Amino acid sequence: MAITRNDVARLAGVSSATVSYVVNNGPRPVSEHTRQRVLRAIEQLGYSPSTIARTLKTKKSTTIGVVISDILNPVFSALAKGIEDVMLQRNYNLILCNSDENPERELMYLRMLLAKQVDGIVITPTGKNLSFLLHIVETKSCPLVFIDRQIEGLSVDCVMFDNENGSYQATRHLIELGHRDIALINLPRTLTPGRERLLGYERALREAGLPVDPARIVEGSLLAQDARRLAEALLGSDEPPTAALVSSSRLLGGVLQYTKEHLVAIPQTLALVGFDDVPYYMYTTPSITAVATDLAPMGTAIGRLLEERITCDTQDAPRAIRVPCTLMIRESTVGRRPGP
Repeated sequence: MAITRNDVARLAGVSSATVSYVVNNGPRPVSEHTRQRVLRAIEQLGYSPSTIARTLKTKKSTTIGVVISDILNPVFSALAKGIEDVMLQRNYNLILCNSDENPERELMYLRMLLAKQVDGIVITPTGKNLSFLLHIVETKSCPLVFIDRQIEGLSVDCVMFDNENGSYQATRHLIELGHRDIALINLPRTLTPGRERLLGYERALREAGLPVDPARIVEGSLLAQDARRLAEALLGSDEPPTAALVSSSRLLGGVLQYTKEHLVAIPQTLALVGFDDVPYYMYTTPSITAVATDLAPMGTAIGRLLEERITCDTQDAPRAIRVPCTLMIRESTVGRRPGP
């Protein structure tokens, strides 16, 4: 027979409402002495509150969904951890989903999360499920927060990297080292990061009086194996560039694979800058220059923004928060001084 809240209340000598206050950490305060009596009774009886019953009663599941595009990408893993740390402090559970940049998979997870009546969803959208996301917004099924991608026609809170300024800093750094032939291996420009990182790259070139050569700008999917193909097309040409900005850590992995296979000297033959600084960059040989964002406060900002939308009945306009970035200069660029 299942243990109920009333059983715990009888053993602890308190009301069932007091047990509820202890289990749910509110809404009314409970003295520490009473709280300990309730916790001892819960442990002795092995009581586990029914989340289904609680959801039916309160219309809140105290659960959020996080749909990230690539669970193997250390950037998204770090962000997911930051979100989790914030929400756990507020007694929310977290369901982590990996869309793998697959629109069908993303749609499956969104439907599953809504069926579980999650209180909010954080998502790195693929951009292919506009109608379903619009349905969530219009029906107010649950609050949404986007990570680093905005979708035209959707008014949704978004926390983003400072994409344009980051790529501008990286390209300026290469120009200041003397490079005049700089390639960009980019994310798809249909996505916000790809579009904005292209703008920063182009701005830096134009300010330096350098031409923007479309032949030096390549883009593909977000997969490392695609980056290896793009690197081969650029670096295997008769006149390869002397430097390259690579627009994500996963893409940079594919470039490094190519340079290792073909014994391309970095930075002597090719200077490299990555966007997204991951921990192992500082330990590789050579260490990798990269655009860095402090991911812990970014994850915290995402979690807090979602919680505000869940707990506050507000009609405030959606917010777009930009998280600043810093260029971490390392061996993959420093020291390269090409001649005229």
